[in-house]
Amino acid sequence: MITTLEIRNFKCFSNLRSYFKNLTLLTGFNAGGKSSAIQPLLLLAQGLRSSVSPKTLALNGSLVRLGTVGDVLPSDSVKSTIEFKVSGLTEERSWVFTTRAGDRFLILDQPEAPRAEQVATASTDSSARLESLCGASQSVAKLTYISAVREGASEVFPIPDGNSSEVADVGTDGRFAAYWYDQLVDNEVPERRRHPEEPATSLRKQLDAWLAALFPGAQANAQMVSQVSMLSLQFRLSEIGVWHRPANVGYGLIYAFPIIVALLAAEDDQIVVIDSPEAHLHPSAQSQMGQLLARFAAAGVQILVETHSDHLLNGARLAVKAGVLPHSELQIHFFTGATKEGHGVVSPTLDSNGRIDEWPDGFFDQSEKDLSRLAGWE
Repeated sequence: MITTLEIRNFKCFSNLRSYFKNLTLLTGFNAGGKSSAIQPLLLLAQGLRSSVSPKTLALNGSLVRLGTVGDVLPSDSVKSTIEFKVSGLTEERSWVFTTRAGDRFLILDQPEAPRAEQVATASTDSSARLESLCGASQSVAKLTYISAVREGASEVFPIPDGNSSEVADVGTDGRFAAYWYDQLVDNEVPERRRHPEEPATSLRKQLDAWLAALFPGAQANAQMVSQVSMLSLQFRLSEIGVWHRPANVGYGLIYAFPIIVALLAAEDDQIVVIDSPEAHLHPSAQSQMGQLLARFAAAGVQILVETHSDHLLNGARLAVKAGVLPHSELQIHFFTGATKEGHGVVSPTLDSNGRIDEWPDGFFDQSEKDLSRLAGWE
């Protein structure tokens, strides 16, 4: 797992160090910097997977599309370099990039050699390369990212090409979730990731159990359409119910499906980044999603979440209170927007009962503000 990400001279941040735990929630105002704080990981992941050039980092690829250097270099910056540093429990890796106006890529400068306090040897290429044997780099390279915009009510879903990642990557829009479900449907799910009330161990049964936690009675199924080498996806809302196409069950099920597939199929310590897992979910399902994410984080998947949902936050807090996830393994970052005075990030902490130590203005307090006005207290 990774523990910290340091960003220098990237978009709205002149200098930011973010700490990550098993489950990390990034919250805050629109345009407050949440996405910018995660995008370096996405850039590095797509660069480490690419075979195009080991000395450049494309700003546009399969995980993220950021435009040109002018879009990522702060307009008031006096430097032309961008720096990222990723640290794990025993290793850290730094990348320094030079920039040229108009380019759609960053140029890797002479890199800092990877350090490993508990590794006896580490061979490194003396030339500037994105790759290294450093564990932090390997963790980032296997990252899975699910964006806020996911495949909707499609009739069929594609199969990934032969150059796809070794990990079960469902795609940024979830388009490959049906494929990975079909490939792994009879595989045994690791014990720590099994639903506590489902004795069957197959991925099919476990996915249905987790899906039903969000949508009572829901089940999923995928079938190969051999004529077009694609897969159809179906859902039903009870064990004896009629199977429906995605268009006829609502976006909540469709948006949650790739998240659960990704978490069930992830390798131990794999990083899964999810933007708005609460999208199209009822408040009760949003709370359940928070608890679900906490359970998978406790079971060995490192999960980074960008969210605007107080219900999801409270679900994660309930999981902490229930002892599912240690409070020390839930990190919260609240983004208010970077200014000349600082990065604008506050990081509240929790105790073992899920209680938060500070509630800065704007941190999931809108319900109280609105109710106060409705009651005439303001």
